[in-house]
Amino acid sequence: MLRFEDLRVRDNQDLDRDFFNRRYRLIAESLAELNAQLAQIGTATDNLVTLGLTRVNEVLGPALATASAAAENGFLVATSATPLTLTVGLETTFEIDDTPARALFAPTPYVVISRNGTGSLNDWAVFRVAAYARENGGLAGEVVAIYGDIGAAQHNDWVISASAGLATALIEAAANVANTLLLAQQAAQDAAEAAAVAESVLANGPVSSVNGQTGTVALGIGDIPTLTAQLASKAASSHGHTIAQVSNLQSTLDGLQAQITMVDGGSY
Repeated sequence: MLRFEDLRVRDNQDLDRDFFNRRYRLIAESLAELNAQLAQIGTATDNLVTLGLTRVNEVLGPALATASAAAENGFLVATSATPLTLTVGLETTFEIDDTPARALFAPTPYVVISRNGTGSLNDWAVFRVAAYARENGGLAGEVVAIYGDIGAAQHNDWVISASAGLATALIEAAANVANTLLLAQQAAQDAAEAAAVAESVLANGPVSSVNGQTGTVALGIGDIPTLTAQLASKAASSHGHTIAQVSNLQSTLDGLQAQITMVDGGSY
C-alpha cells in the first residue's frame, strides 16, 4: 500500500533521477494493485448479477408463464396427450399435460373434450368429472355423450375445456337425450332384424304338406311314429293289483295286526 511518507520530499534532498524513479515505481505498483482489486470487484459484481438473474428466471419465469397462461386460457382450458378411444360410458383418466395451465386448470362438473387443430365444431364429447389431482394432472370421470366422429378412433391430442356453471344442466340434459337416441337406434335395429326374419319366412311361401299329405290333412294314430307302442305299454283305465304287487303293503298290514287289542273276548 502506497504511503505518503514514501513520497514526501525532505529538506536538502537531491531531486535527481533516482528520486523520481523510486516514487514513480511506487505509484505504478500501487496502481497495478488497485487494478487487480478492481478486477476482483468486477468479477464479484458479475457473479452477483448472474446469480440474481438466475433466481429471477427460476422464480419469476414460471410465475410469468403461469400468469400468461391464465391470461390466455382463463383458467378453463388444458391439454392432454393420453391415448384414448372415447365411448359413451367409458370411465377413464386424462393426464393433463405438465404445463403452466395444469396448476391453474379448474375443471367444472362437466367438461367438453375436443381435439387440437381439427377445426371441427361437430366432433366433441361431454365428460363428467369425478376428481382432479392437480399435482399429477389426473382428471378422472366418465364419458357421458359423444357427438360427431371424435370416438371413431384412438386419439392423443385432446383439448379439455371447462364449461360454464350455467351450462351444467343443459349438458346433462343433452347427455340424457343422446343416450335415449342410442337406445332408440338399437331398438330400431332390432326391429329391422325381426322384420328381415319375417320377410324371409314369408318369402319361402306357406306349408305345402304335412307328413307327406296335402290338402285337408287328418292324422291318425298310425301316422305318428311309435304312438301305438307307447299307448300299449300303458295300463288299462280299470285294473287291479294283488297285495304282493304293492310295495311294503304286506309288512304294513302285519304291523297293524300286531297292534290290535283284544276287546271283550273278540279280536279286531
